[in-house]
Order: sequence, then C-alpha cells, then structure tokens
Amino acid sequence: MNNNIPTPATLIGVPLNLGANNLGIEMGPNAYRYEGFVAKLQRAGLDITDAGNVFCDERYKVAQGDNPKLHYLNEIVRISNDTAQTVHSAVGNGRKVIVLGGDHTTCLGAVSGASAAVNGDIGLIYFDAHGDMNTHETTLTGNIHGMQLASLMGFGASELCQVHTNTVKVQPANVLHIGGSDWDKAELDLVRTKKIPTYTMQDILTTSLGALLPMIKDLQSRVKYIWVSLDLDAIDAQYAPAAGMPNQRGLLYREIKMLAEYIGAHCNVLGVDVVEYNPLEDTAHKTALLATELVANFFNKQFSWYTDYLSRNPQ
Repeated sequence: MNNNIPTPATLIGVPLNLGANNLGIEMGPNAYRYEGFVAKLQRAGLDITDAGNVFCDERYKVAQGDNPKLHYLNEIVRISNDTAQTVHSAVGNGRKVIVLGGDHTTCLGAVSGASAAVNGDIGLIYFDAHGDMNTHETTLTGNIHGMQLASLMGFGASELCQVHTNTVKVQPANVLHIGGSDWDKAELDLVRTKKIPTYTMQDILTTSLGALLPMIKDLQSRVKYIWVSLDLDAIDAQYAPAAGMPNQRGLLYREIKMLAEYIGAHCNVLGVDVVEYNPLEDTAHKTALLATELVANFFNKQFSWYTDYLSRNPQ
C-alpha cells in the first residue's frame, strides 16, 4: 500500500451506552469530532466522509426489558442493525470504515455489516482487557457489552447472533483476541473448547510480542479482510485514562503502537471500531490523541504530534 495515496474512509458515530453502566461514553463520538479527529486523519492521508451518528436515544427513555440476562436487548439490536446497514453500505461503496463508540456493544453492528459486505471473508483482531465472550446463559450481570464477541461467532442469544443477517459473522478460528487480563470462567471454557486464538497480557509479559506477530500474519493469510476492534481499556491507564474501565495493567504505548503499525503494514484492514471513550475522564486530550494516532496506524498511515506539526508547517 502506498502511504501517499489518500484512502477513502467513512466515519460513523455510535453513541451507544446501553451495554453496561459506563455513563459518559455516549459522548465519545462527538468529543472526538470536537477535538479535530477528522481534520487530523485527513492530514494523515485518510479521505474521510463523516456519515454522522447512528441514532441512539437517551438512556432514561429506553426500556431495559424483562430479561435480566439481556439488558436493553431490543434497543441494542435496533441500534446494531442500523449500524450494520450503514457499515455495509460504506463498504459496498469501496470505502474503509471508522466506527466511534459508545460502548463495546458497538462492535456487534459494525462487524456484522462489514462481514455481510464481504461475504464473511473477514478476520477480527480484538483488543480488550476482557473476554466479551459471555452469553445470556453465562453472564453474571446481564450487560450485553460482555457478549458481542460471542455473538459475532454465533454463540448466545439468537437476537444478537442474527443482527443484520442470519449467518455467523466471524468464524472462531478467524478471531484473534489480544490483551485479555480479566476473564470469566465461562469465557475461558469457550476459548478452550472452540480453540479461539488469544494472546493475553500474561503471554505478553512472559513471552513478549514475538509470538504474536506470526499469529497476525497467519490470520491475514486465511481471510481477505481484517477488522480491528479496539477497546481503550486494553491500553494501560497511564496512556488511556479516559477508557470506560481504566486498566492499570494494560498494553504500554510502545506495545500498542508497534502492534497498530504492524497490523497496518501487514493486514488488509477494512475497518476499525474504537470504543469506550469517556471524554469527561480524559487528561489533556491524551486518550483521544492516542486513539487518533492508532486509527491512522491501523490503516498504514502516520499521525503523531510531530507528523501533524510537519503537515501544517512543511520544512
């Protein structure tokens, strides 16, 4: 890929906060825009069209529903279907996609739409401190933001698995979960029985990143496209203080930066979702700037304070 050729991309906001109780993350998409997300990525070489936000009603207006194992199910399915349709259309028009959450339930609609657009020929690189592989049968909370990855692989409530299409969105073997440190037993059981590829924080600390890079290349060798889902809580709180659930033992800047650049250089990234940003908790825009930098890297572009300075002040 030629870094100098502008890459057409569609930006979609999904201010969803029904997946859990992390209030504030619904402001994420517009906060990114306010902080110059589009202009910065334009200067990095992404030709962005902003499609606006998928409609998400205010939380207090939405019925939680009668099922204590699936909070806000009907509205989450509605939002996910709307997100999926918007993503599907953007991919069908030959564009890359950037989806800004909202909570990590956002990923359900985003990947469902992308998968349908490419007939399922897609792999998912999933950064998260948590497994997100519970189902309505194993959840301890009823919060759907802990179920979307399982749903994308075809496990769990039919309403979630059948968002946008009735097909499995990503085959378990074509998922690569990175950075997990907080797992429920049911999630570990699913990983083991379904042989879902993972690379945990323990793996990183004991083995370094050397064994992870071939796993990324192997995934790309088996699918045509890659989708990247980035929960900011996969990154250490010193670099991402505004994550919805700040993580004191997450990936360091040098680690997530290297992985983003590696993925951008070696993978055919179709789209990225970035979720769980609470601007009320940010420090000097640190989290938003890092997210902007990583999105550029995932698409094999460069953005940092230095490259941005040079783009505005050519030598």
